Amino acid sequence: MEKFYLEVPGPERKEEAFEYLGEFEKYGSGLNGAGGLNRFKEDYEGWLQMTEERALIEPNEETAPAREFFLIRENDNRIIGMINIRIALNERFRKHGGHIGYSIRPTERRKGYNKINLYLGLKICNQYGIRTALLDADLDNPASWKTMEALGGIRIREFYDDEKAHCDVVVYNIDVEKALSEYAVYEEAIADFRIETERLFLRRMKPEDYDALYAVLADPEIMRHYPYTFDEERVRSWIERNRERYRKFGFGLWALCLKDNGEMIGDCGLTLQNIEGEMLPEIGYHIRADRQHKGYAKEAAAAVRDWAFRNTSYPALYSYCKYTNVASYKTAEAIGMVFDREYADEANGITHVSVIRRR
Repeated sequence: MEKFYLEVPGPERKEEAFEYLGEFEKYGSGLNGAGGLNRFKEDYEGWLQMTEERALIEPNEETAPAREFFLIRENDNRIIGMINIRIALNERFRKHGGHIGYSIRPTERRKGYNKINLYLGLKICNQYGIRTALLDADLDNPASWKTMEALGGIRIREFYDDEKAHCDVVVYNIDVEKALSEYAVYEEAIADFRIETERLFLRRMKPEDYDALYAVLADPEIMRHYPYTFDEERVRSWIERNRERYRKFGFGLWALCLKDNGEMIGDCGLTLQNIEGEMLPEIGYHIRADRQHKGYAKEAAAAVRDWAFRNTSYPALYSYCKYTNVASYKTAEAIGMVFDREYADEANGITHVSVIRRR
């Protein structure tokens, strides 16, 4: 079965990106959801810089923060589509444009790929707390608005756009969490997750990981900086909570395994955590006692750092722990994080926060 994933554009996709753009020109097709790539036909590096800057701006009268993604087909590593996600909206984009724009290359249309593209885009919306995604399309482009309807889009209005498109436009709302729940069948088309390092690999957790995870989270010494050690119920809940995160956000804590024999020795990954009242992306890790002091946490956390900066648009990544958990924040420092703050916290007494910002 064909599998797909979203990827933040990088320099290695330069030739493919221009080939993608060229196909739209060849077929005389409009290009949507590409974040202005067609305005940078001879300056891909300039487009990359522009997209990075736009992802970090504050909404204003003229523009709003947004991030572009390539839809990659895993089977042949080819750019099949693009999608643009506006992280926040100003009045201009509330009127016309909305949160999401997308496209599929002309030679790959009528295969259902744009539904997968939109489903993955809704995961990005969920990462940023967008509960209702606003989308629009030209009325005479039914392929676009039927994709919205296929993922639960509700038409909320029609209007004639006399400023930009100069045509009739239809506007849709999509309940993000409801769509991700009701159309989870598209999970079957999402590429299997795996990050590899020199000695390790990360994969999605599964219920069969209970024994291996219990050996970590039920160890009083490992969990001495936490409010409690885990019992059976909490360990099973930990697994299910992360499986739900994969579905809702596309990431979570993953099973951390040795590459040479596949043994699970802990977990590591990216989650959204409440850090001083703000939901922020946090790299977390736990290593089984007999596998500590071998550099595994650093190796895995560095891989998650690189994955997160490549596959999400977060401007910064965090790590937090109880201020007495020196080993944890030293690991954070080992992957390039620096001290951010400490604050009083009911669970930890004092919480220590480290951060690394996108370069």
